[in-house]
Amino acid sequence: MVSPISTDAVGFAPLAPPTVWQGWDAFVHRAPAPARDATDPAWSQAEREDYHSELAVMRTPAMDSVFTAVRRLLLVNRRQQAGARRGLIISGPATTGKATTMMALGRSFQLADTRQHPGQAERRPVLFISVPPAATPKMLVSEFARFLGMPITDRLNQTQITGAVCDLLCELGTQLVLIDDVHLLDTQRRAGAETSDQLKYLGERIPATFVYSAIDIETSSLLSGVRGAQIAGRFKIFRHHPLAYATEQDRAVWDDLVWALENLLRLRAHRNPGHARRLPACPHRRADRQPLPPHPRSRPGRHHRRHRTDHQAVAERGRARRSRRNPGPASTASTAEVGASGVAHQRSTTASNRMPES
Repeated sequence: MVSPISTDAVGFAPLAPPTVWQGWDAFVHRAPAPARDATDPAWSQAEREDYHSELAVMRTPAMDSVFTAVRRLLLVNRRQQAGARRGLIISGPATTGKATTMMALGRSFQLADTRQHPGQAERRPVLFISVPPAATPKMLVSEFARFLGMPITDRLNQTQITGAVCDLLCELGTQLVLIDDVHLLDTQRRAGAETSDQLKYLGERIPATFVYSAIDIETSSLLSGVRGAQIAGRFKIFRHHPLAYATEQDRAVWDDLVWALENLLRLRAHRNPGHARRLPACPHRRADRQPLPPHPRSRPGRHHRRHRTDHQAVAERGRARRSRRNPGPASTASTAEVGASGVAHQRSTTASNRMPES
């Protein structure tokens, strides 16, 4: 079943990215904009726009599976003091909600950790970063330091920054490390291979569970060769598929999602409430970029022409232009009859018409 993720905290910092502690903490402890009746005159247009720009994240079965898998990994890694710990890689096509799932996971874990350790504001139970493009080992560990707010100078080398980051994370009680865009690491190049080794070293030094997010990690170079075999042996791959609409269970999940999202909307001129609930397959086709079929109640004529595809309209306009240029019997010939010989015949006819009379 699909249900909104609970948000039982306050605070919001829209300009701080979640890859720094201030932005991440604000993301974890912010409260959604309050919902009111759309016809309430006291609810201004700006407040209503703020509400719709921050709709609640819906918790799907894929999210529940990731939460359960990470919870088990945390239990497995809890007493492991040395060596690489078990981790998880969330892999799937682009724009399927991998980063959203990972951030929701970190948010839920940090809220639970805050309830277990009240009054310890200095704790950093979760770390969230994104792999920079063309990353080097020093660039990667600098992202860790930037999240923690550590000052980085040019005099510090990679070894010094790595040691300082690992020691600070151990002191702050970090238990969950979330790294997005791991597919950007190309291990076929020297910088990518060295950065992959740096990730492995950080996983051994930091007593935390690592969760990666990547686009189709199965086909990337990160899992190839000796390094790839080592990563595949330590990390479980969770395939994050788009929501399907094939079986009854898939349709039930999608219908619940459509119902939940429509209940969150606050539209003043919503003429047909419940329309999306009665046609749940149409939003799924749009989300999956599939063409919509004609409406079953559509009549021939003006309403029917709305559902014609673009290439049909372009073909009709082309035939109309050709008929205006060449009026007469030749313009009524079918497209199938016009070939190389037809073009040659048209050119010869045009040339003969231009010859002066004897």
